[in-house]
Amino acid sequence: MKLIKQLDIVLLLLWCILSFNFIENVNSSLISPILPPYHICLRSIEGPVIYPSDSRFQSLIIDDNIRVNYTPSVLVYAVNNEDVKNAVKCAVKWKTDIVPRSGGHSYEKYSLGGRDNVIVLDVTLINDITINSNSEPKTAKIGAGNRLGNIYVKLSEAGFLIPAGTCPSVGIGGHALVGGIGYCSRTYGITCDNVISMEMVNAKGELLHIDSTSHPKLFFALRGAGGGSYGIVTSYVFHIHPAPPQATYMRFAFNRTNLAQVHQLIFALNEVGPLIDNKIGLKLRLFKTSLIATVLYLGPRTEAKNAMKDFLSKAPERISSEYNQLTFLEAIIAVADVSEYDMYHPSHHPIFFKLKSFYVNQGEGLNQAAINDLVDFSNRASCEVLTTFDLYGGKINIDRHNTSFVHRNALYCIRMQMESYEALSPQCIDEMDNFGRRFQYKINSTSSYQGFIDRSLDNWQSRYYGNIFGKLVEIKNEYDPNNLFNFPQSIPISY
Repeated sequence: MKLIKQLDIVLLLLWCILSFNFIENVNSSLISPILPPYHICLRSIEGPVIYPSDSRFQSLIIDDNIRVNYTPSVLVYAVNNEDVKNAVKCAVKWKTDIVPRSGGHSYEKYSLGGRDNVIVLDVTLINDITINSNSEPKTAKIGAGNRLGNIYVKLSEAGFLIPAGTCPSVGIGGHALVGGIGYCSRTYGITCDNVISMEMVNAKGELLHIDSTSHPKLFFALRGAGGGSYGIVTSYVFHIHPAPPQATYMRFAFNRTNLAQVHQLIFALNEVGPLIDNKIGLKLRLFKTSLIATVLYLGPRTEAKNAMKDFLSKAPERISSEYNQLTFLEAIIAVADVSEYDMYHPSHHPIFFKLKSFYVNQGEGLNQAAINDLVDFSNRASCEVLTTFDLYGGKINIDRHNTSFVHRNALYCIRMQMESYEALSPQCIDEMDNFGRRFQYKINSTSSYQGFIDRSLDNWQSRYYGNIFGKLVEIKNEYDPNNLFNFPQSIPISY
């Protein structure tokens, strides 16, 4: 009898303990966030690991284009290669998709996965820059988390540059993998041309050193087609170039309302563009109410005026002209049309936008009918449209067989951007998509620039990568056969 009473007491105590734990678990589930199953695995990460329940989370998934938005399952901020390796191993172990993010400038939000519930591996905190001015060629090791603004500032302080775009908040991590076009590209080649080597974490969580002799096929694929498809690049070694002691910023305004003058300006670009001095980087910008040429010359004002003479002699009469001799960094700030503070402290300026790109190859250039279509669409579109012509030629067009950037015969790249501080209507998006499909058949190229990624682009495989797409798929199968690194429009394992 005594034994039975003792047993009852034990059972009662056990019931109380279990009931208490059950209530605690219920309460915890009500007040604590539900974390993904791999959260314990991610405890090995040294950098911040931020889940949707964190008050900081929402602000950290907002970047430049807020037309599309996705919600990752977690943001992992790696501080070193070990963090990247451990995060990849966690993704493999738990069969979860993982995507890299550098600056967050993927126009279709592929740096957030292009869909919900992925692991985002952010390399922002891997941001060292080490300059080796004693090597030949002179080099800089640049962490993949650096923004272009930081890179321009740090290199120019030491008297150097790399050719790159001008938006300060763009991350070098993605920029160097898709090509990288900027005002210095006609002089020194595009950004990926200047990559000497890389460090990348592969689908096994291993750190690879990649250059022309070590993993040469991967070196080929990453330089032009490598944006997130093959692994997570953590650093680059770049060939750096002397920054000129003076650079000249030029700006010319033309009459946008006179269609004949619009024709004349683009015909001047068609005719003189291929012959223009390689020290010149030039953009034409066609707005609804204005027409502007923005030019950077890597040298003093007197040389710049002479270098622009032939082009301006063919161009229509100018409304205004500016020739400003500056330091190289001041000139980059001027062509970027940002404040000095924005260059030194890059940050996003969120806006709603949709973008299309078209290549026009060397030869005839845009004809009158095609120009009329561009102008007409700009005039009647329901949302504001900016059309930019980026002049190619020079070192951009040197055929480099060891890169996967195939657009080496272009006269210029046309970028059409529809943007608004309010949400773009479905009508605006449809107008842009429909115009893009029609316009593609009126020019001498079917190609588009993968750096201006466009989810609604048809035949993107050939438009972005030409006849090397099959080779890129083969390399993908060799280095990521289970397609761990994937997103809409990533290089697939089959086609």
